[in-house]
Amino acid sequence: MSGPEPTRATVADGGRAVVLTWSDGLREALPAVWLCDSAEDAFDEQTGQRRRGLGALDPEARIARCALEPAGLAVSLAGGRDLRVVRRRLRDRRRERPSPTLWLTAASIEAPDPLSADACLNDDEALAETASRVARQGLAILSGGLAEPGYVERIVARFGFIRETNYGRLFDVRSESRPSNLAYTAEALDLHTDNPYRDPPPSLQLLHAIRADTHGGATCFADGFAHARAMEATAPEAFERLARHPVEFAYAAPDGAVYRARRPLIELGPDGAILAVRLNHRSLAPPDLPADELTAWYRAYSVFHQSLHAPGAALRIRLQPGDVALFDNRRIAHGREAYDGLASAGRWLQGCYADIDGLLATLARLRPESAP
Repeated sequence: MSGPEPTRATVADGGRAVVLTWSDGLREALPAVWLCDSAEDAFDEQTGQRRRGLGALDPEARIARCALEPAGLAVSLAGGRDLRVVRRRLRDRRRERPSPTLWLTAASIEAPDPLSADACLNDDEALAETASRVARQGLAILSGGLAEPGYVERIVARFGFIRETNYGRLFDVRSESRPSNLAYTAEALDLHTDNPYRDPPPSLQLLHAIRADTHGGATCFADGFAHARAMEATAPEAFERLARHPVEFAYAAPDGAVYRARRPLIELGPDGAILAVRLNHRSLAPPDLPADELTAWYRAYSVFHQSLHAPGAALRIRLQPGDVALFDNRRIAHGREAYDGLASAGRWLQGCYADIDGLLATLARLRPESAP
């Protein structure tokens, strides 16, 4: 097992903690209540879940003795209870979780080459690499699959479940005479994320090419997280404005249902990590910010939009029949070039949504060190 290992343990703070020394020099005081909650006998052997509820923990527990053993940290409590925290659980506290690999330009994407769709369906290592690419860079392209309707369902079944929406289990992206959405036209589409008017929006999207247009129709992808971080560095006030002010996205479905969600364009977690980017001007309701903040908000919005649409920022791919794009809809903005929608055998993509937690759970099973 790579990474630091615990090398020494001593009782400290009047028995309230154990000071653990690690091979890389770190010293940390682990409180008795954490040790009790993390002990081997606190977990059910069959399910791996905690057997005791929170009420069973004694926040005033005291440690009489401790010893570092090959199997883990052995602790004797003042009340007579003996427990052990296995080394795996101690190491998990310090597990380094891989960070996303950001790419500001198409030329800087880490792994742009397509993977085999057939291998993804039949080989766990290929599936692990597909999931790893989505986790790292937000996007994976599969090539050589079958150009038949419903094929994308087989890809999703390898790692999870389709998330059905008002667009159906599957939706066909092609030019229609009476479109219910501008996606169902031959017009060019700016880079955007899908369904920002849902709470939460779909976290994973798949697009499968059944037919390709001979001219135009390239699909475009850009890393929203990378451009948000770049804006934070070069235009911090604009970044802060997009992260602080929520705006509303809305979509009126043909059946009269209205979907609405109110979130910032750049959503941050408590630790400052970017959780999601919402970018879809077609679905943006008129911002209802205070009037004296509207101009500054639009300037910030424009800075972000221009960065994503700068020359070379987007990866452009003309998906060929059988190709499948998998991407993190919270991170990757996608769009397309215009094409000839009047052609009798024009561009036809079939898409669906899924939840990325299924993909990441599969990655954790197949390649634990790569899981975020």
